[in-house]
Amino acid sequence: MNSELMKPKTDELIKIFEDVRLGYILPRFGLDSTHEWSSVLSLGEQQRLAFARLLLLKPQLALLDESTSALDEPNEVYLYKKIAAAGITYISVGHRSTLSNFHDRILCISTTDSNNEQPNWHIEPTRRESSLKV
Repeated sequence: MNSELMKPKTDELIKIFEDVRLGYILPRFGLDSTHEWSSVLSLGEQQRLAFARLLLLKPQLALLDESTSALDEPNEVYLYKKIAAAGITYISVGHRSTLSNFHDRILCISTTDSNNEQPNWHIEPTRRESSLKV
């Protein structure tokens, strides 16, 4: 496939940066610079950049591991709404109790005695009243 067909347009990239609340870094770094981003961006900014990649690529399924651990709750809600609106199916792993607000089911895993014949996991529905509204 022609790589030029896959290359996003500048205006699309700018919109996505603004959509994940990173528009302010564009004047500083532009769209074509290369840096050791972990030493330039905060962890929260890196996590928002990862959401920008999701919104750009729009995979059918995304596995999110502690993807909002460095974000405040309003940004977490905002970004989960964005990926839901983009039609991206996602599975999240994390410690924050707020994650249950963005899912229909929770897989709870706990440590149990290996001699215990009971399973150490279960799936339960979330207690939210309705699907995530965008």
